[in-house]
Amino acid sequence: MNAIEVKNLSYAYDAQKDALQGVSFNVEKGSYTTIIGHNGSGKSTLAKLIVGLLEPKNGEILIDGLKMEEKNLPQIRNKIGIVFQNPDNQFIGSTVRDDIAFGLENHKVPTEQMNGIIEEYAALVRMQDFLNSEPEHLSGGQKQRVAIAGVLAMKPDIIVFDEATSMLDPVGKEELKRMIRSFHGNEDLTIISITHDIEEACFSDECIVLNEGRIVLEGKPEEVFAEADLMRKIGLDIPFSYYVKNLFKSRGITVHGDTAEAIAEELWQLHSKR
Repeated sequence: MNAIEVKNLSYAYDAQKDALQGVSFNVEKGSYTTIIGHNGSGKSTLAKLIVGLLEPKNGEILIDGLKMEEKNLPQIRNKIGIVFQNPDNQFIGSTVRDDIAFGLENHKVPTEQMNGIIEEYAALVRMQDFLNSEPEHLSGGQKQRVAIAGVLAMKPDIIVFDEATSMLDPVGKEELKRMIRSFHGNEDLTIISITHDIEEACFSDECIVLNEGRIVLEGKPEEVFAEADLMRKIGLDIPFSYYVKNLFKSRGITVHGDTAEAIAEELWQLHSKR
């Protein structure tokens, strides 16, 4: 069953050039999909269209079978949440507790239920010890965790991460990527990550590559990264682990690991058997 269906989608910010041109794809319910591409490829435009912040020029979007149109927007927005790239621009409350509570208040959750929900989702993102902290005392990664808790607390069916790691330091970036992966496996939650981080895509179920507003590659990560020449042609690299796998494949050796560590262990095992 598809959580999202995108059909022949186009969007233009002006009359000069379409930011998206004839984009079509499906996202299966409960899956983890990464959408990658350079700045200007149309990734963030696509994210905003999926959550109903922009209206397409042509084509249509269906969320759980509901067409993205004005009469369905309230129902659709109860199904989908988004985490943006700049944690400073999305921290709404004066404390962590207030920030997580914001969405719950808008959804008219009874006050007597709210504290339990806030504490549950703060603990899920390991921010339970910071509930009374003010935003200026938090790191960028901690603010992003609070943003994620606020979205999860509203129990959406779909979460879109729009370049959510791009403004974080390396430690915060890795921490957030691990957290996103930890949500994967919940069959009731569909994850879409809009990213320029090639390594993140290794862990997704499906990978979509955008270039100049069009889909140029789509499939499982191993299928997409097998197209190393095309990736380089549009100015993207492939993850180091897939570079190694493709190199060994060209020499008749099949390697299955998805990380440098797993590949090294696998090659060591192969060598020790000889």
